[in-house]
Order: sequence, then structure tokens, then C-alpha cells
Amino acid sequence: MAMPKEPISFEVLGASVRLGPGAVQEVGAFFKKAGSKKVFIATDKGVVKAGLVKPSLASLEKAQIGYEIFDEIEPNPSDRTVMAGAELFKKTGCQAVLGVGGGSALDAGKAIQVMAVHPGHVSEYFGVAAASKINQPKPYYIAVPTTSGTGSEVSRGCVITNAVTNTKSVVRAGLPQLAVIDPEMTLSLPPFLTAATGMDALSHSVEACVSNAYNPICMALALEGIRLIGRSLKTAVQKGTDLEARLDMAVASMMGALAFQKGLGAAHSLAHQLSTEAGIQHGVANSILLPHVMRFNLNEASRELSEIGRALGENGSSLSAAEAGERACAAVTRLSREIGLPQRLRDVEVKESQIPLMAEKAMGDWCHPFNPRPCRQADMESLYKEAY
Repeated sequence: MAMPKEPISFEVLGASVRLGPGAVQEVGAFFKKAGSKKVFIATDKGVVKAGLVKPSLASLEKAQIGYEIFDEIEPNPSDRTVMAGAELFKKTGCQAVLGVGGGSALDAGKAIQVMAVHPGHVSEYFGVAAASKINQPKPYYIAVPTTSGTGSEVSRGCVITNAVTNTKSVVRAGLPQLAVIDPEMTLSLPPFLTAATGMDALSHSVEACVSNAYNPICMALALEGIRLIGRSLKTAVQKGTDLEARLDMAVASMMGALAFQKGLGAAHSLAHQLSTEAGIQHGVANSILLPHVMRFNLNEASRELSEIGRALGENGSSLSAAEAGERACAAVTRLSREIGLPQRLRDVEVKESQIPLMAEKAMGDWCHPFNPRPCRQADMESLYKEAY
């Protein structure tokens, strides 16, 4: 499929998307159309330093729209950061939100969007059951990703760290009003982050494929996302200026996040604890854990895993479903190794003594109930040890 000559618009599973090179130059026009006069920009210092906010600022200035930059968002954004951002939004008279960055910035932007118009503390909105409390019209929000991993620009939730318990919780903030996906925004992403975020996108699609929920549309999106990653992730890592590879990865990231409306699984429940307890980058954590969780699920999801293998280019036509599923596990490990990511938890300085607490916390995570094989705490501990 040829790259679009100019940005295209479409809607899929409730998400509104503007996709293509140069799309970020249109954010000002979209805010103007929405009637916004001042925009709150949720980002981080690294994104600002890299110059990735500049195209959006130029577009806002061209549309004569004011803005306030909030660049205090940290990796795995905390509830404290969200509340500080929401306070600044209200204090400075902003009317809309622009998220520019990776998943942390986009997720924090969603939570700030909620807290700009809802009472109390963001922790009161943690969890699926609290979604009904989010009942006020929210400010218009445009999400501009600068990585191809989380797909936060098209996901319904945002992951926020509870600073008191040091655990991750989800706020069902709803979809941004518009996702502006411009592959040119990822051209300067360093090889390691390209690899790590790419494996995060892969983990979304793989876990969505094998989840115990039924959604054939999400399944189709996940398999196509896996195919695109198999085709282009290595190229994006090795030749970061390849715009076609960057477009493939941007689309695959979007597809993965749409697909996990079907649910995620044990790999994410385990990975979330590695971020909060051991400071491991989320994509790296998923990359290390994913093959082990895939093998854990092999008996319950051999057919789905064999389809994943085919999407990654494995020829399993003469194999049983279990054999083809094992090929998929090996293919994921091989891809991770070829793009230079760590292979074991010990390689990223996780301490074995941390495993029992992380296994306990993983059982309280919201993802593993969708795992095709039910998980006990002993299983979580065993999976950490296998990956160690």
C-alpha cells in the first residue's frame, strides 16, 4: 500500500484519526474549528528539548490560538502530576488540551482533561467502576504521539501511578476527540526507544489476539498490526529516517491500542509492576516478559498463537497448532534480540528479591483477568523467575 500523498481522515471503533506526513501542521486549524481560544499543552521536557512541540506551536500561532505549556510530565505519570496540571489548566484559562509525546504525556493529558472539569482527586476516578463518575463534558483534546508504542492517542483509558501505593491504575477517560498521527514526529526517535516502544505495540496486539474476550474486529486489527511490526520494526530501528517504516509502526501502534479494547493479559500485569517497583521502561518490560507469557498460554491459545506466527512471517502450514504457536514465541524472542533489547530481567538489574512483592501486586492489576489461562499469584512469581 502506497504512503498517502497528504494526510487522510477516518474513524475506527469510535476513534477519529488524522493520519499522514505533515498532519501535525493542521492542529491549529482543528482547534480553531472546535472554537478553542487557548490550549493547554501536556508534554515533557525531553519532547520540548527535541523540538517536537515546535510544529504544533507554529500551527497554533498561525491559527492565532494561545497556549500554555506544561512540560512536567514524567515517565509513568503520577496522580500528583495530573493534579498539578489540572490546577494550571484552570488557573490559566485554557479551554482545550493538546498532548504531545509518548504514552506518558498523552495519558497524563487525558487525566488532566478529566480533572479540569471534575471535582476531587484523580484517585477517586481510578478503576473501571469509577468510569460512571466521569460525566461532565470534557475539554476538546488532540493527541499527537511522538513514539509508536502505546497507542494512547486512540485508547479509552489512561494509566496513572498512585504515588501513595506505587501502583498503576487506569482512569477510563474516554477517547481523545482527535488523534493526529504524523510519522514525521517519530523520525528522530533513538534506536533503543524505537525498539522498546515497538515491542510495546507488539505486546498490545499479541495479548489482544489471545485474550479471552470475543471481538473479531479487534482480532483483525491486532493481526494486521503484528504483520506491520514484523515487516518494519527492524528497519525503523536500523534506519530511523525511513518514513515508510515509521508510518507502518505508527499505524501498527494505533491498531494495537484499538485491538486491546478486547483486553490485554498477564504480560501487562507483570510489566506494570516492573515499571513502578524497578523503574524498567514499559516496552522493555513487555519485551522481556511477552515470550514467557505466550508459552504459559500455549495450551489455551495455540490457534491464536499460530496465527500470530503467520503474521510474523513464520510458515507453520505443516505444523500442529501447538508447534506453530511455539514458533510464534520463538519469533518474538528473535525479533527482540535482533533489535538489541535486553533478554532477561537480570540484564536490567531487577533484583530477584523484588519478585514476591511484584507477583502479589500483579494479581491486583486489571489486565490479567483477560488472559486466556487464569493466573494465580504462584504463576505470576513463576513467570518472573522464568524471565529472570
